[in-house]
Amino acid sequence: MMQSTKTAVLAILRTDPSITKEQANAALDALEGRTAAGLAVDAPTDRALTRRQVSEILGVKPATVTMYVRNGKIKAFHFGGKGKRAAGYSAESVKRFMARSGKAVA
Repeated sequence: MMQSTKTAVLAILRTDPSITKEQANAALDALEGRTAAGLAVDAPTDRALTRRQVSEILGVKPATVTMYVRNGKIKAFHFGGKGKRAAGYSAESVKRFMARSGKAVA
């Protein structure tokens, strides 16, 4: 899902006073194929996740995700050239890390 689509859907969900911020985020997660416990079983595993998504899936701080990458536990990708660069994290490596560490894989 494109970032602009995510932003629009989240903005619409947050304008409804009967929906909490957590419910809006959960709805967006469901649209992206994730569950509260992590990646859905049928979610594509060759996609890139953001550091925030990985930290939420694993229940750790974003800085811990960076440490896992440095230690080779999770694979990261870098997109873009000079100037603006973005990092993505392999959903497959996150699932493998969860399995090795005994965390439940949804």
